[in-house]
Amino acid sequence: MRRIIIAFLGVFVFIPSIVLSQDTIPTAKLKFDTRFDFTDKIPNQDSLSNLSSFDGKYLNIIVDGDINNKFSYKYRQRLILNSKPDYESFFNATDWLYLTCKINSNISISGGKQVIAIGGYEYDANPIDLYFWSTFWNNVICYQIGGTVNYSTTDNKHTLGFQITNSPFTSQTLQGIYAYNLIWYGNFNRFSTIYSINRIEYEKNRYINYVALGNKFSINKLSVEIDLMDRFSEQQKNLFADFSIIGNLQYPINNKVTVLAKAGYDENSAQKPTASFIYDRYVVPGTKYFFYGIGVEYFPINNSKNVRIHAMWSSNNDRVQYHTFNVGIRWQMDVLKK
Repeated sequence: MRRIIIAFLGVFVFIPSIVLSQDTIPTAKLKFDTRFDFTDKIPNQDSLSNLSSFDGKYLNIIVDGDINNKFSYKYRQRLILNSKPDYESFFNATDWLYLTCKINSNISISGGKQVIAIGGYEYDANPIDLYFWSTFWNNVICYQIGGTVNYSTTDNKHTLGFQITNSPFTSQTLQGIYAYNLIWYGNFNRFSTIYSINRIEYEKNRYINYVALGNKFSINKLSVEIDLMDRFSEQQKNLFADFSIIGNLQYPINNKVTVLAKAGYDENSAQKPTASFIYDRYVVPGTKYFFYGIGVEYFPINNSKNVRIHAMWSSNNDRVQYHTFNVGIRWQMDVLKK
């Protein structure tokens, strides 16, 4: 273990001596991001009792910066207490840790642990900003090791990326299954996109494919996000039978108060629930899940989003329905900027 630590530190001593050969002062930012909630779930059946508790939802360490004018890095770590902590479990709690090399003003290459490039605004959102969600979002494993090539237009309004990562269905090292992702971030001022086409191995030479269309409309202060996703396998005979649709509205009343409304629907009727071999492992056959809710966010500090208080109500069409009331606070602590 000591040898591994020495070798690891040696790499971080040696690489900067090469990368910093360009006469540029490096930059770094370090912050903590956390959220605590109180949740009360009230069932629609008198025979059942309320479920409630105080919970710490997230505790993240975020580091990013520039090594020089060519290289930059991003790192986010969730702090999770394990009964048997080891390197692997610690790294599994690393959301992303990657290095980006800027080839020129339009092209960049990045490698390391990254977000798998799947389209849609719910998927793209920071998890700490979500209060209720789709079945797909709740089950998808979205962080894997791989590489990405991005091309951005000169005006930075459009970015096209091609990414190859380990498959999110990878369960062991050297398994040799991968995800191939093509994504487009578009900005037309009042209309923005996060579109992707994804081909993902869930077993060797067996693929699930996604077409994910994230659309965002900005109408004065109102923001409307509409996500459409179709999931299909080559073995399926009925396309457009496994899909999700999600709508999210945000309206800032002023610079301190924002009201929210969100609803979504996941369905998988592409196979019978009793099928012996399931194509979609995230939204399983037989799913017909409808969810909805409203809420408000309050930012008590003038001209700052570093502290946020929220109050939410949500429900769904589960067989045992709950009305879920959630209140909480999220804060970001800037520790270092240089």
